[in-house]
Amino acid sequence: MKKEDAASLFVYAIMLVLALLVGLLVIRPLFSEVSISMNPYLFTILVVVLGLIINVIIIELGHIVGGKIGKYDIVSVNMLGFCFYKILGKWKFGFRNFDGLTGETVLSPKSEKSNPKAYIWFPILFYVVELITCIVLYSVGANADVDHLSLRVLSLASIIVLVIGSMIALYNFVPFHLDSTTDGYRLTLILSNPVNIEAYNELLRIQNLQREGKEVEEIKLFDIITDFTASLNLMTVYECLGAKDFEKAAKIIEPMLNEENKISNTTYQRLIAQYLYIKIMTSPIEDARNYYDTNVDDKTRRFISNDISMESLRAYILIAGLLDESQGEILYVQSKIKKAMKIALPARKEIEQQLYQDALNKVYEVHPEWKVENK
Repeated sequence: MKKEDAASLFVYAIMLVLALLVGLLVIRPLFSEVSISMNPYLFTILVVVLGLIINVIIIELGHIVGGKIGKYDIVSVNMLGFCFYKILGKWKFGFRNFDGLTGETVLSPKSEKSNPKAYIWFPILFYVVELITCIVLYSVGANADVDHLSLRVLSLASIIVLVIGSMIALYNFVPFHLDSTTDGYRLTLILSNPVNIEAYNELLRIQNLQREGKEVEEIKLFDIITDFTASLNLMTVYECLGAKDFEKAAKIIEPMLNEENKISNTTYQRLIAQYLYIKIMTSPIEDARNYYDTNVDDKTRRFISNDISMESLRAYILIAGLLDESQGEILYVQSKIKKAMKIALPARKEIEQQLYQDALNKVYEVHPEWKVENK
């Protein structure tokens, strides 16, 4: 199990325990004291839905305000998949995936002085305001006379909303990379090394150019390796792969392979996948097999075989076809390509399609009898 997955399961478990304790010890007794005409289960469902919406808005509003204070332009605001995004200066609406528990706000730095600290801190500040507000509302309702039904109901609703907000806040502010990027993780990286602010801004700048399908003329390479700088250096690797300059791409990757503890597991494993792709594409099969058997552990093999990203899939199709010689796995990879291409950045899709096709052609050169229509 990946450490991000293990950490995610641990956080989800804490969130569940928090919900159960508050539900049994606080909300259930309140229900017994408040007589409402609505079915209590229906009431709870409605308040949970409302509380989720309120808390998603609070988190992303904190990101928006913090982003503006930090001197960023807002590129998109995604709440539970409902996304408002800016393309060529015009705002549009659509349904999009997001990197987060409940949503994501994407920024674009206005200058080199843009600083993401406010973007990270303001959702925490807004949650504290919510916490105080809900506690006050709960206290007012809990101390109200029995005849004041509206206040008692408000007290009950405020606790439910606060529990939902606390669960989201717990996930969002833990200082680890979970199954999505958390504000707590961003904050630890930014506070741990000042170079991360520069790298983070450069990463945002390039990603936004790529989303709009614009050409990226120059990408800065970083010698100091962190998760942000590694992600940024990998963009230069993409440029090299697109130009078939495998030697330069390998030289950029190799120093980063020695910095596993400074990079998130997902970034590191996809880094290995990129390197394996280069190794197998440019080396004799026996040399590639010896390298794979000697240097790639079971954890990485499982990651590459299960990961739905073009980096891993094109590496895995070479591993399955040339090293393991498994036609069944080739068909398995082909079944996942469409989904992986959907989540690839627009500017990378053309490069990824060509890199994938090159890998597939290399497999077919060795096993022409496996060739089927690529769907």
